[in-house]
Formats: sequence, C-alpha cells, structure tokens
Amino acid sequence: MLKKIFILLFFPLISFATTNPFVISPKEASSYLNKENFLFIDTEDKESFQKEHIKGAVNIDSMMLQDIAIKNNEKQKCNYLPLCPETAKKIFSQKGISKDKTLIIYYKKVPHKATYLWFVLYSMGFPEDKIKILDGGFNSWKINNLPVESGNEKKVKPASFTPEPRYDAVATVDEVLKYAKYVLINGERPKGKILIDVRHFLEYSGKQPMKEIKRAGHIPGAKFLYWKWFSGKKSTFKPVSKIKKQIKKLKINLNDEIILYCTIGNRSSFAYIGFRLAGAKKVKIYTGGWYEWGNRDDLPIVEPRR
Repeated sequence: MLKKIFILLFFPLISFATTNPFVISPKEASSYLNKENFLFIDTEDKESFQKEHIKGAVNIDSMMLQDIAIKNNEKQKCNYLPLCPETAKKIFSQKGISKDKTLIIYYKKVPHKATYLWFVLYSMGFPEDKIKILDGGFNSWKINNLPVESGNEKKVKPASFTPEPRYDAVATVDEVLKYAKYVLINGERPKGKILIDVRHFLEYSGKQPMKEIKRAGHIPGAKFLYWKWFSGKKSTFKPVSKIKKQIKKLKINLNDEIILYCTIGNRSSFAYIGFRLAGAKKVKIYTGGWYEWGNRDDLPIVEPRR
C-alpha cells in the first residue's frame, strides 16, 4: 500500500519535470570520452585551445567561421546560410565530422560561441538530436575535475560531411527589408511576424557605435530583447519556465514567425535556441545582421535620438 502511495505521489514530479534537449551535463558528457562516434569540439581560438581543452577535443573557432563568411561574402552568395555548403563541407569533413557522430560542443567564456557552431551545423542539415552543448561550458567541466589536456589538436581522421541546407532557418536581407518597409508605411508590423534585435540596448538605441560599421541604430520595427536574458548563472540557459516568462512579459507570440538578428549571428544563435526551448516553431536568423544592414546606405534604419 505504501509503495502504491509513493508511486502516486512521485509520478507527477516525473510528468512535469523539464529537460533541455539542447544541452548535456558534464557528468553525462564525460561518459562518452574515448568512445566511437562521439566528438568534443572546442569553439575558442587556437591559442586558448592549446593552453587547455577537454581531452581528445578538436578545435573549430566560431569567430574563424564568421571571418571566412565575411571575407568571401558567403552569406550573400548562398541565400544567407551562415556558410556556403561547400565551405562547410570542407571544414567539417577535415575535422572528422559526419552525421553518424554525436557532437558535444563547448565554450569557455561566452556561450554564444558554442551556440553559433551549433547553428551552423544545424543550418547544414546536421541532425538536431545529435548536437549537444556542454551545460555550463568548460568551467563546469573543470569544476567537476574531468580530464583536460594542453597542446596541439591531435590528428583526426577526415570524414565525409554532406550538407543538406535548412534554408528555413535563415532570413534574407530582402525578407527583412520587406518587413521594415511594411512597418514604415503602415506604422505596425506585419501580422504573424516579428523582428527581434538581441544586441545590447546601447547598440539597439544607436548610442554605441560599432567598429567597421558605418551607421548606428536598429532596423525599423525591430523589438528589443537582450540575448543574455535567456542565460543562466551556472547553467548555459535559464530554466524553460523563466525563458517563457520573459517572452510573455515582452508580449511576443510564440506562434508568430520570429526573425532574430544581432551583429554577425553569434548572439542571435543563443536567442534562437532560447526561443526553440520556449516552444517557438518558426524561428529564423537574419545572418547578415547589423554588419550588413548598418553598412548599406540603401537600407532604412531608426537612428539614435539627438
């Protein structure tokens, strides 16, 4: 009898438990060390990687991916995918990445370095359930006294990565311009769509000019939501309930088509996962971001107030 009562009392706790399918705990991740078909990826620069990294990890610098995209105009050439498929195929194949592997991605200081690589892989058709972000990042790994090493990346066996682009995960400049023009003409945003700027408020307001960007301000009709509002203190993300509460407070409808932008895509990728966690089904990133919009004189902006 007591056993039945315990089960009845405990069952609701199981039913209403919430999990984050995008992250993996350090303890669980460590169980996959040295196992086949699991690959740890460090998203920091080469110097940081050489100083200290998870044992057996490979290094893909998130900022390096952005540099390649900007240098070659890859976003504009390939319908605003964060990289052209051929470029992604070359980089990921050389790092031993294939779709039969589960990837565990981690960061050291800022979480959007990991979420950006997650988004690039996802946009190239990598199975979503096979890309995990290390919850709490490298610091969490070290706090748990798990294996680290230093030095160069160990030689990995090249793999065959075949991109299958998800164009529905990105928004083009023309799509965002259509939205902005509608707002300017009608004084309201198009029904069923919302554009969100996830940069710092000083950037959004235009009071903080940015290097290599001619103009300051934001895209007409863009709502402000700082990406860090989805960030946890010790965990990578806040609990889903708190993220939903924040979204509700801002009167954002999760059934709308949501387009996110920042400067070059990093911070947007963090917010992208946050919205997905909250249950949004139609989320896109305008990967050109303010780097493109702010440097084009033919695109409308909301300038800072004088």
